[in-house]
Amino acid sequence: MNNVLNSEMVTGGLGSEGKVMSAKMQKLMKELKHELEQKSIRKNVKVLTLIKRYRPTASERDQQIIRNHILKIADLTIAQVKVNDFVELHRHKPVSTAKKILKCFERVMQTHDESFRLPQVKYPNKGKRFTASQILEIDDILKVIDERVYAPYKLPCLVALYTGMRLGNVMALTKKNVDKKRREVRFKQNKGGNEMVLPISESLAKVFSRVPWPLDDETPLFPLTSTKQAVSLAVSRAFTRAGFPWFSFHKLRHTSACFLLEHGVELSTISALLGHSSINVTMEFYARVRPKKLQEAVRCFDGKV
Repeated sequence: MNNVLNSEMVTGGLGSEGKVMSAKMQKLMKELKHELEQKSIRKNVKVLTLIKRYRPTASERDQQIIRNHILKIADLTIAQVKVNDFVELHRHKPVSTAKKILKCFERVMQTHDESFRLPQVKYPNKGKRFTASQILEIDDILKVIDERVYAPYKLPCLVALYTGMRLGNVMALTKKNVDKKRREVRFKQNKGGNEMVLPISESLAKVFSRVPWPLDDETPLFPLTSTKQAVSLAVSRAFTRAGFPWFSFHKLRHTSACFLLEHGVELSTISALLGHSSINVTMEFYARVRPKKLQEAVRCFDGKV
């Protein structure tokens, strides 16, 4: 009797038509069960697996972030990862650092689910801002480089000072990037990927004259075994020992631009030399550093309206 009732419940008491419906239902149930099992399996994938998928295409910066921050949760499964907790843990760092960490984390998670997006993040810590009071005279910088910076890092510091180049681009320079006949340095920016052509000044030419030429085209001008982080840390420590704890390798780039601004070089020219995506980027920064110079620059519009 029970078997008959169960059979009628499955078929709906509709004879052969009910049996067809039952078969469709069984197929749907089977597919649903399979999908649920697959989701369960996917959620059991460990973060370490995602890291291994992402690493072959990851940038040097992301590799560093993975080692320092994301590997700490590598043993967790995707189901165990608490995204909001991860965001909360890192959003209090300086904004640029926090953004890099969270963006890298997002890219790692997207190797599992391309639609993965982090929740909107508010960054409370604005970090230390470079101001006019932190600008050093060129002679002071040269003295610190000469007396306190580790010898293999001296020439890279001078290149950054005379060009405004970022550390990564300086370390990547090779013989083929330096055209002595045209007196130009040609390279592609690590940040943004812009093709850059910088003229070689007399001061920069003297720096390049200290490089042990000739070299192979692919040989780095400064064959450092250190990482960018190690160079940056060593230079920061050198300036700290000299009494300038706020100064760093990247501040050489800012100093270079401020020096040009002080000597009447147009903002559009400085923006082009730095490889900024827009002159607005240059304006935003140097409005804090040299507001009086910017005021002088816009006075050329006075009397034109």
